[in-house]
Parts: sequence; structure tokens; C-alpha cells
Amino acid sequence: MLTVVPHLSTRWTGDDRGQFLRVAPGTVLPSPLSADLLRRSDELYAAVRVTDDEILLLTDHLRSWPLFYAVHGGAVHVGEDAFSVADALGGRTLEAGAAAEFLHTGYVLGDRSLLRGVRQVPAGTTVRIDRGTGEITRRLERRLRLREPEFEDVPSFTRAFTEALDTAMSRLYERADGRVIALPLSAGLDSRLLAALLARDGYPHVQTFTYGLPDNAEAQASARIAASLGLPWRQVAHTPEQLRRAWAEPSTAAFLREASGGAALPHVQDWFAMQSLTADGTLPPGSIVIPGHTVVSTAKDEPLRHGREVEPAAVVRSLEPWHFSLRSRPARAVRLPSVIHELQDFFTEVSLSGDRRDTMDAVRWFWQRERQSKYILNSMRGYEHVGLEWALPMHELPVWEVYEAAPDAAIASREWYRALTEEIYASVSGEPAPTRTPRSTERSLARRTAATVAKCTGLPQLRSRVRTVRAVVDHPLGFDALITGASRREVALRTARGMTPLGEFAELFLADEWVPGSDLFSSRRS
Repeated sequence: MLTVVPHLSTRWTGDDRGQFLRVAPGTVLPSPLSADLLRRSDELYAAVRVTDDEILLLTDHLRSWPLFYAVHGGAVHVGEDAFSVADALGGRTLEAGAAAEFLHTGYVLGDRSLLRGVRQVPAGTTVRIDRGTGEITRRLERRLRLREPEFEDVPSFTRAFTEALDTAMSRLYERADGRVIALPLSAGLDSRLLAALLARDGYPHVQTFTYGLPDNAEAQASARIAASLGLPWRQVAHTPEQLRRAWAEPSTAAFLREASGGAALPHVQDWFAMQSLTADGTLPPGSIVIPGHTVVSTAKDEPLRHGREVEPAAVVRSLEPWHFSLRSRPARAVRLPSVIHELQDFFTEVSLSGDRRDTMDAVRWFWQRERQSKYILNSMRGYEHVGLEWALPMHELPVWEVYEAAPDAAIASREWYRALTEEIYASVSGEPAPTRTPRSTERSLARRTAATVAKCTGLPQLRSRVRTVRAVVDHPLGFDALITGASRREVALRTARGMTPLGEFAELFLADEWVPGSDLFSSRRS
């Protein structure tokens, strides 16, 4: 009979049967706890459950905590990163197919990892391993799914959405219980909405912050927003030289390991800020960070809405620029054998009937299934690395459930969300909401024809490439400084040829050249 061999940190609780559980600190669950009870709860979790016949590996709807595994030598090895599991198997070997797609995406699709023989449990999934035969089966239990609308109009949906969000914020305040709630504040909608709710509700210990080069435009806008809401604000300013020195510290290698897990590119955007704010005591241990991640989609399916029928190939073309473009060669990326296999698996999870809602559902689920759960939300590992907690009120299941039943008019674009955010912000800050004409979610035939003609000339692509180069070398966050070993001129030239900063990071990461001495992908044998 197979047994469980854990390679887990003390953040997990376990028992002598080989059962392990990770939940948010302070979460209370019923006992005895079963897989069914976990699935029916609204809590975040990752779990290993054992019965007489099988071993179950479970993740919640967000993949809040990664879980990796391999069946080897009469045991199921489980770990919170692929590196520890690979070490237990005898050594780390980079899986060529996964590495090839990683260079275009920044994460590994499906249930694979970057290391040969090690798999991960995708979001909302149960992996079942037969204890007698070792047979592995996988079942998707909870995905983001746009079902039939349950609201008659946008106002009734808005009321339900704000009620669910208010409940999520109340749960956050109860959990925080006087501890600092920290909000990375930008000029965007998501963090501005959270800032307005924190100010409206009067939670007493809030710290907003922004990071980047001194006096950048984003910081100036964030300072104005925080001041208008009466919230404390701080800028964590850095120079490229400071970033490089901090990045070269030996301790950064440990951050890379934890922030990646062996399946995704480490999310480095607020890495320097988190180190600074915890080191100087602004954010004491146990402070709760609430980044503005949300179930509200950015509606990347607009190009699909003009065709009479939506085929898988059209959906893939719509996904390409958002998920496969780190090297500006998305059409090449989606032809990689491993990517083709994973896309085929994805299309078994969605329906493409040609209905507009089915199309929106497919695009949003791929976004959540891959980039959101594996890269964006995996940024939480950086908070945990410095002793902080985190919460995602705009991703709680009750908020998901309202959003899934939204009328098409509310979620076909972000205009509904923009209006909601501006209304709440104006009511709290006392500043009038900006007046704007809602953007059209459709393009006329004339506009589409003009865009096609212009594209054939190559001028729009050239202008776009020039803007991209400028944006990279003069970025307000200055993270081009972390492209190790490259001069500003070299970065500009590579960007002009189609490389992106994340593409540069992916290359350096796999080559163990991003941080001196990281040595993550060298084969190790015990």
C-alpha cells in the first residue's frame, strides 16, 4: 500500500496517518474533516487526505497554496515546491517541453512542473491515487464558470456583487482583529476600490504603499488617492543600483525557490517593497496584505465576438497575446507539442457552442486556470516569505458565485466595474467621479477594416515596438535593472527584437543566472 512521504514546511498541519492541511491562519474547520467538507466550505485550503483505498490531493478554487507530488518507490511524495519532491526522487532534471513553453508563458500549463517526474495539482482539482495500484486520476471540482444569468438587470447584479464584497471585507476585518491591513496602491481600479472600502468601513490600522523609482507618476497618483480617502500612504522608492545590490544578496536565492515552486516565474514586482516595509517595522509580522487581484475579468475575448461561429483555433488566437507572448512569438509557442496537448485538455473543460456567453466563459477560465492561479496569485509566496499573511476579498467564493451569474451587459467589458469603482470612490472621498463616455465593447465593420489595412503596412506594429522599448527602459518601477548582466542598450535592442522583461527573466531563471548562486535547476543526488 502506498504511503505519504511529506516534504512540507511547518505551515502545514499533519497527523500520523499522513494527512496534511494548509489553511489561512485562524481558520476553524469541523472535525473530523473530510474532502467533501473541505469542498463545501468557503475557505481557502490545500490538503492531503488518506483513506483505506486512496490518497487524495486537493486544492481550492484559487490554488491558494501549490501542491506538488510524485509516486515513487512505494510512496507518494508531496511537497509545496517541485524542488523538494525532485530531490526525493534522486535529482533535479529540467523537463525540456515544460521549459520550452515556460520561456513564452512564464509558467507551466496543466498539471506539469519544470522538473521531470514532478506534477502539480491545478486549481480547484482533486488528484486521486489508488494506494494499491498507484493509478492516478484527476478531476476538476470547481472552476470559474459563467452560468445562466440570475439577475434581471445590471443594477440588481451590482447590488448583489457589492453585498458579497462587503461580506468578504467584514470577514477580513474579523480575521485581522486589529492587525495591520496593507494595500499595494496604484492608480488602477482594483486597489482604488479596496482603498475606498477600507476608508469607508473605518478599519483602524491600514497602510497603503506604492513602490518604484522616486516621484514616478504612479506614486504621485497613488498619493493623491490615499490623501483623498484619509489613508496612510508611503512610497518605497528605489534606484536601479539599489535594486541590483539587493537582488545580488545570497538570501534572494531562497526567495526565488519559494516564489517559483518550480512551476512559475517568481513574481518580483513588490519584492523590494516587501523586504523594506518588513525590515523597518512598517508591516509587523502577521500583517495582512490585500493586493487588488479580482475575479472581475478584463474581457480579453472582444475579437471573438464578431464571428458567427467560435472555433477552438479562434479562441487560441485570442489567448495568444495575453498568455504566450513573453518572446513576442505567440503563434510559435502554441505550436509546441506540450502546449497543443494542454490546450486540447483545456477544451474538454469548456463548451464552444458559438454562444457569446460560452465564449466569455472559455476565455475567462483559461485566464484563471493558468496565468491567474499560477503566476498572479502565486505572488502571495513573496508575502509569506517575509512573514506576512494575505487575503483576497475580491476572489472569495461568494463573490465568484455572484460574478458567475452576471448579465452579459455587466461583464462583456470592464465598464460596469469602472462605474462601480468610481461611484464608491466618489462617495467616500467626496471627489466627483470622472465623467466619461462608456467605451464601446464592439468594433464597427469600418473600424475593423481600417485596422486590417493599417496592419498590412506594418506602421502600427513599428509604433507599438518603439513605445514598448521606451516603456521598458524608462519603466516607473525600474525593474529592467533586474535583467542581470545586460546594459541599458542591450535591453533596448532585445526589446526591439520582441523580447519582454518577463521573457528576459524567464531565460535567466532557467539558466540559474538570474541570481548568483541560486543553483535551482542543477541536478542534485542524495
